[in-house]
Amino acid sequence: MHNAIYTTDPATGDRVMLSELARRHGIHVSTLSRRYADGRRGADLLSKPEPGRHQLEQHQRAREDAERKQSILSTSSAALMRPFSHIAGGGKMVGGGL
Repeated sequence: MHNAIYTTDPATGDRVMLSELARRHGIHVSTLSRRYADGRRGADLLSKPEPGRHQLEQHQRAREDAERKQSILSTSSAALMRPFSHIAGGGKMVGGGL
């Protein structure tokens, strides 16, 4: 189910759906939806993008994602790489009397 998102048109002060705001200002509704989801409001929601800004934002997000994945991978594999000397001997383990 799709819920309509309402916001204020900074040009008129009217409370309108994003689709109406997009129509009024000649901006694709998916562009406004993405900007709204990113937290942009008011005039910033309607602002024309700076040349190259979108690519820079995409590169920044990709870099952050890659760093996050690397951190998860490093953390996960670090436990697997620890020596077994820290594990109790077989005779001390529950049910492990050898």
